[in-house]
Amino acid sequence: MNPAEKRKASTIVTAKNVDLSNCDRELVQFPGAVQPHGVMMIVDEPAYVIRQVSENCVKFLGRPAEQLLGKSIEEVFDRSAPQMLNRLRRVSLENGPVHVVRESFAGSTRGVNIFAHRCDGALILEIEAAGTRADAPNAHLYSDVREAVTALENTHGLQKFLDLAVDRIRNFTGYDRVMAYKFAEDGSGHVVSEAKRQDLEPYLGLHYPASDIPAPARRLFGLSWLRHLPDVDYVPVRLYPEFHPASHKPVDMSFSILRSVSVMYTGYLKNMGVRSTMVMPLMKEGQLWGLISAMHHSGPRQVAYEARMATEFLSHMVSLLLGAKEDADGYSERLRMAAVTDQLVEKLSRNSDFHDALGQAERSPNLLTLIPATGAAIVSRGNISQIGSTPSKQELEALATWLTAQPETVFATNRLPEIYPPALTYKSLASGVLAVQVAPETQEFLMWFRPEHIEIVNWAGDPKKPVKVSQTDGELRLQPRSSFALWKESVEGRSEPWRNDEKEVAANLRQAINEVVLTRARQIERINRELADANVELDSFAYVASHDLKEPLRGVHLLASFLQRGLEGKIDEQGREQLDNILKLTRRMDDLIESLLQYSRTGRLELNLTTANMDEIVDEAISDCRHSAGQQNVDIRRPKAIGFVTCDRVRVREIWANLITNAKKYNDKINRWIEIGSEDSSPPRYYVRDNGIGIPEDARERVFEIFRRMHGKNEYGGGVGAGLTIARRAVERHGGKIWVESKVGEGSTFYFTLAPEGLS
Repeated sequence: MNPAEKRKASTIVTAKNVDLSNCDRELVQFPGAVQPHGVMMIVDEPAYVIRQVSENCVKFLGRPAEQLLGKSIEEVFDRSAPQMLNRLRRVSLENGPVHVVRESFAGSTRGVNIFAHRCDGALILEIEAAGTRADAPNAHLYSDVREAVTALENTHGLQKFLDLAVDRIRNFTGYDRVMAYKFAEDGSGHVVSEAKRQDLEPYLGLHYPASDIPAPARRLFGLSWLRHLPDVDYVPVRLYPEFHPASHKPVDMSFSILRSVSVMYTGYLKNMGVRSTMVMPLMKEGQLWGLISAMHHSGPRQVAYEARMATEFLSHMVSLLLGAKEDADGYSERLRMAAVTDQLVEKLSRNSDFHDALGQAERSPNLLTLIPATGAAIVSRGNISQIGSTPSKQELEALATWLTAQPETVFATNRLPEIYPPALTYKSLASGVLAVQVAPETQEFLMWFRPEHIEIVNWAGDPKKPVKVSQTDGELRLQPRSSFALWKESVEGRSEPWRNDEKEVAANLRQAINEVVLTRARQIERINRELADANVELDSFAYVASHDLKEPLRGVHLLASFLQRGLEGKIDEQGREQLDNILKLTRRMDDLIESLLQYSRTGRLELNLTTANMDEIVDEAISDCRHSAGQQNVDIRRPKAIGFVTCDRVRVREIWANLITNAKKYNDKINRWIEIGSEDSSPPRYYVRDNGIGIPEDARERVFEIFRRMHGKNEYGGGVGAGLTIARRAVERHGGKIWVESKVGEGSTFYFTLAPEGLS
């Protein structure tokens, strides 16, 4: 091994250098040794040649390791070889050890069981001594297991289910103590059920820190349905040679029956007074929920293969039933939350405003009706709605900013102050938060809050001192604690935890909201398409109709003019007034048709976009307005140069001309002025400001409607009421928007942009 490889190897945590400062990184799957109650062989395929073997092979096989290396299975197992090879080729070996054959060797009165599996490409055989009367318990074991499974299926409630499970498993194994142990999110756990010998101290209800079962151990427990340690005082037996001759790597024993366990684990068990263990995982939805841990205090205990298989099957069934039992406890509550979700989605489908549909305390149902909590909030579109007891709006806004940086779309914690220090100031209101981000990369959240719930936790020993210091080989090392005395701790800054079904309901509501939003967006898109088609048709009709109406209207006007001149002095006063009215009406009709033509032309013609000097365009518009209706003694102000812009020069001149004309017309002051300019923004905001009569608030949208005048037709210079409508059409053709801010009696400011918000 070169120096670089040695340095790398020195940083790898194994049984040789592990202590509690690094046990969470120990490579427990590479111990390089096995427990002494069996033999391990590493076999090369397809010739089935032995490449490694544990050094205790003489005891089981009658031959030393040196004589077995290089030999084939057929040479070593003789009579059983054909049956072994047939099963090895026929059975899947990728999912953990499979029983291959039972064999008896010369000089052995008990015989052995042989197991096989593959891991990391290696075929691993494990040979373990068989019981003296292996076949005797089969009949009653089957009936006992079947009866236990039936009883477990018929049990109601998670606690009764776990109590029965540990009791039956204790009967099968004969162990002094069997416990059901549940993990918390932080890796710590507590004993939720226990069956034990009467004279033993109870562990029920005790909590254990995460360091007692570090992450590597939890990973391995989740890979196999049963881990058996017959004697915690065993002396590990090394593999010979240490590394595989071809790969030069240690053997991965993740699924092995005989794997030598971590010295930290055996030290921990010895400190607890445990002599033998059997551990089975409790899995729920593919995740490690907890463990069934069997402990023997009175001495070593090796459980025969047949009894272990019955126990493994039973623990497997416990895991399969666990989810259903746990979920059944909250079945009615889940039904209620599902019904409320449907009601909220129905409300939202009728009302697009989150705050109005979901966040009104006086309207039920709302967010607080959905999930049990003391407070709820909606942070969306710059607004914040609060229901019940929540942090302040400023604190909610800061929390939403922090949540945006979290990777989860559904975030839940019952210890918010620990991970988000600003929450310390409002932990009495919100030590727990459940939040869903309505849409990715937005600061829109639905939040639920739970208050601080101070509780007393019973620890098995001081959780802040889970180690002891000892000196080994002249070095100080951290070892498992030896004290498991009851230690009570007051836990603050935490709320009642959020259940999985509550998180699922929040996630379902988020999905439903997005579906409603998507459906509404599709409806809006369809309506916009239909509206665009209708507008095109309407523009075409308006253009054709107004163009075609011009000719007959011109004829009526001419005929009326001829009549007026030809009948001069021949008709009475009433006749003259009627002819005057006909001429006035034709002129007004012509103005209306001309405005309609201009409006339709603005919508029909393609924009001719160029880079133009906006100040020159304004000058041209002012010149166009010189003889327009309204007072001429108006002071026009230009605070600064406006600059260049990409636009259709003709259409933009029409915008300025219409706005300036209106500013001149609708002014009753002695000293009249108009200010023209732009504000720095993205995109720039152009404006025309005046000190005129102003516009009431309820009319600020109506002034943009075509042929809509707020005053009599002859007041303020007359007009048909199409100028602002044409200006808005031109602005919208550029992708911008136009609006007015005004105060009655003091004046108005018309703003417009020529590009969508955020673009320049």
